[in-house]
Amino acid sequence: MHPITLPSMIEYIKGKISLIDVHTLEVLKNSSTSTIVKVTGMVFGLLVSVFLGRTLGAEGYGIISLANQIGSVVLIISLLGLRQVIVKEVAIGVDQKKWNHIRNVMFSSFTVNVGVTLIISGSLVLLSPYIAAEIFNEPKLEIPLAITMVVVLPQVLSRIFSSALIGFHKIWQSNLVDQTLSYVIIGIALSILWFLNIPITVVKVAIVYAIGRMSVTFCVGFYWKKLYGDVDYTKEKRLFVGKKLLKTSLPLLLVGASSVIASNADSIMLGWLSNSAEVGLYVVAAKIGLLTSFLLQVTNSAISPKIAAFYANGNVEQMEIMIQKISGILFLIALIPIGLFLIWGDTLLSLWGDEFINAYWVLIIISVGQFFNLSTGAAGLTLMLCGEERIQGIISITSLLLNLILNYLLIVKIGALGAGLATAITVAAENITKVILVKIKLGILTIPVNLSVLKLKH
Repeated sequence: MHPITLPSMIEYIKGKISLIDVHTLEVLKNSSTSTIVKVTGMVFGLLVSVFLGRTLGAEGYGIISLANQIGSVVLIISLLGLRQVIVKEVAIGVDQKKWNHIRNVMFSSFTVNVGVTLIISGSLVLLSPYIAAEIFNEPKLEIPLAITMVVVLPQVLSRIFSSALIGFHKIWQSNLVDQTLSYVIIGIALSILWFLNIPITVVKVAIVYAIGRMSVTFCVGFYWKKLYGDVDYTKEKRLFVGKKLLKTSLPLLLVGASSVIASNADSIMLGWLSNSAEVGLYVVAAKIGLLTSFLLQVTNSAISPKIAAFYANGNVEQMEIMIQKISGILFLIALIPIGLFLIWGDTLLSLWGDEFINAYWVLIIISVGQFFNLSTGAAGLTLMLCGEERIQGIISITSLLLNLILNYLLIVKIGALGAGLATAITVAAENITKVILVKIKLGILTIPVNLSVLKLKH
């Protein structure tokens, strides 16, 4: 038996890729540009993270991360689930050349989201002294949190524009807005401060983040005006269709909010139940451990229309083959980080500073949870696209509750390690449940493994 080495594993993956069918290959090709954009954003995000870890330390970086995590939750709530609806309605408008419909959708989205965002973020700006001192017991959080809340509105505007860009089939441009451009601007701004020997403080970093987010809004707004300004539409009176949009979006808000809250609950609860230094350690471990998550996001984005088409045409067998092959590739890729982190995890963490080596076991645990997330493939996506949205919603809510309970119980006992365990257990349980339910409800096995022992029926 030949020993398993990294080169041999890479050769094995190459061999499997050479056997990919035309549908799976199309998915991978369509993902390539978006992947490049996302990888670029990840690289800049990691460089910014390393810089902040070394200049602010675990405590300072934890404060910035905590403010950003809270901002992420407020952002998704303020959007009211409208992103997916905007994509759909703009795509319909583009396909049918109904430019006034696009204008009405954008006008209504801006009207609704701006009003809601001003109420939520404005309230949290006023409450930031109380939140920092009484809830998180971290007075230094007050100003960064207030600054973060102020720029939630520009972020909401950016997300509306980026959703519309997807409707215009500008996929990588949308990913650039969502994932990459902000980190590039933040990285450049921090580099300027460092070059000018200006002391880097938590408040200055919060201001830099705010500048980055506002700059993105300006850039995408300018691009949208140029894109939409080239189309020919009549100057009819704008119609407010917000009520119609919200009727579709609010149910989606539940699933989207559950996902975002679940992904940020560990850090936020760690700041609440422990301290900002633990948050800093945990966020760095999570950032490294979740590096491969973008692969699932990219492949899911590319595979979505093909799953919908296959299911609509009753071609379930071909759909299953495609999903299994994608899952098989992700399974093999997911094995690599665990081995790398076991051997070189402490060295990798030391890039942020020696104190971050304490997050070694957190990194290992998170990477195990990520293995389950990647290797189970598009199970959740399959449920949503094949008429089982209700089940997907129930799983999301149940997983969120489990995550919150486990985080509370384990963080109190073992701090950041407890947050990592809670997240890994929840992710593994959620994804295994999705695989089983897809098999039960749809008769589709999303992973290339024989599960006949479970005696699952169609």
